[in-house]
This record gives sequence, structure tokens and C-alpha cells, in this order.
Amino acid sequence: MKKYLLPVLGIMIVFFVISCNKENSIANTNSAQMVNVYLTDAPIKNDTVLLDIKYVEVKLDTSEHRGDDHFGDRDIDSLNNASHRDQFGHWDTLNFTPNIYNVASLRNGVDALLATGNVKGTIRKVRITLGQRNSIIDSGITYPLYTKNTYVYASINAVHHQKDSVNKSATALYLDFDLFKSIIFVNGRYYLLPYLKPFSNENFAGVQGGVIPAESRPIITVFNNTDTAYGLADKLGYFRIRGITEGTYSINFKGNNGYKDTTIRNIVLTKGTIYTIPQKITLHK
Repeated sequence: MKKYLLPVLGIMIVFFVISCNKENSIANTNSAQMVNVYLTDAPIKNDTVLLDIKYVEVKLDTSEHRGDDHFGDRDIDSLNNASHRDQFGHWDTLNFTPNIYNVASLRNGVDALLATGNVKGTIRKVRITLGQRNSIIDSGITYPLYTKNTYVYASINAVHHQKDSVNKSATALYLDFDLFKSIIFVNGRYYLLPYLKPFSNENFAGVQGGVIPAESRPIITVFNNTDTAYGLADKLGYFRIRGITEGTYSINFKGNNGYKDTTIRNIVLTKGTIYTIPQKITLHK
């Protein structure tokens, strides 16, 4: 797995990255454990999507209110300020450097450590607080990226979404910020409707491969009747998509620059593995 730095409006923020073999799942426990929250896999045709991130928090399911999130904990409301409605559990703020982050740089298996902290209990949710300085660059022009909600939530299953390891020194939470689903263009304005998908490398699958010619720059859709994931080949034609529920999929390559689409079928993806397509996919005009 590759680890990179996030570009930040001319400022380089160094993220402390731990290796994948030091990550495990949090369970209800009386001892504190390290948690690391990663952002990853944000494919979109735009190379720059800047998000003003202020806070990163996790919600802990304590022994006093264990399981209460399953009974209507109202974190999100139409008034856009829901912190006073967090009726159960405990929110813990992680160590994080507030700034403006280019989340569009996280694609094809690239991930970056966003926040860390020592927590006590089972993580049920992650909450990211956004500021107002959000934007997108399209064809060299910067446009405001309007947001309705200050808070961005991801619900966490302590077993399904977190990664186990024999070395139980830390827990990894991977958040797929799906920009394909999160950004819409309406009446001349760009809007952000954030969609975060949590996953773990052990409990989810992935697929990678190559497309030629590289200038076809296809949008890649991995789909079946129950799950859909997106990717975008890089300038060399390489792609890698993670966080897919295991199963049998079709993969559509939607060509750009005059190249025709093509679809391959019956690709079996198994959790805990990245399937490599054995031959490069060729798109034609």
C-alpha cells in the first residue's frame, strides 16, 4: 500500500504513517488503544477538490450506553448543528491539523493519515467537521464548493470496518471519500453532499489493472446488484479500487477522448485480497 502526502494550498502537511501490519479492531475494553483515521480512494476527473477540515472526532460506545446507536441516536438534523442531539455515547476529538486538504489526490490505492488518538471503547461513528473554504478546480478555474451540512458522518461496525492484525498496537479506520457521489453541478454551482464509505483491507476486496492506451483515461465502474465502486485510471493507465464488498462483479470502462466503452464480466473479488486483471484492457476509437 502506498502512502503519500496530501497537497495543501501550497503547504505540505506531513502525515505520520504506520505500516498496515500494526492495525487491529477496537473492542469494548477498559484500556485505551491508538486509532488512526485514513482518507483514501477519492476518484473524480478533477485533480483538485479542496476541503476545509476543522475537526475529526470518533464516537465511542461506552459500557453505560452500549449499542445505543442502533436505537435512533440522532446525530444529523436539518438544522446542520447536531452536536447537542448526540444523546448517547461519547465523542472524542482526535489529534488533527486543521487545514485545507486536496482530497482528489487520493486515488488508485493512495491513502493518507488524517488523524490519530488514544480512545477507550468501541468506535461507532466518525465525524468530520467542515469549514466554509471548500472549492473545486475545473478547467483551471476555481469554483466555490457549497455545502449544506457542517458535519460529515460515517457509521462504523467495529468488526466489519476495522482491520485485525497479530500486532495489536493500533486500529485503522479507512474512509473512502467518494467524490463521484459527493459532488453535483446544478444551475452553475458545485455542491458537496459528502458520502463517506468506511472499509477495512481484511474484510473488503479490491481490484487493480491497466488500460491502454493511457490517453483514454476511462472512468471505471465496478458493479453488481448490491454494490458499486468507482475509479479513474491515472496518466499511465493504472487503476486500483478498494473497499468493495466481496462477490462477483462486472467492470465497465467508460472511455474519454473519443474512445469507446468496454465491459468485462464475472470478475470474482474476495475479501482481504486485491484482484489483478491479468491482461491490460484495450479501448478503441
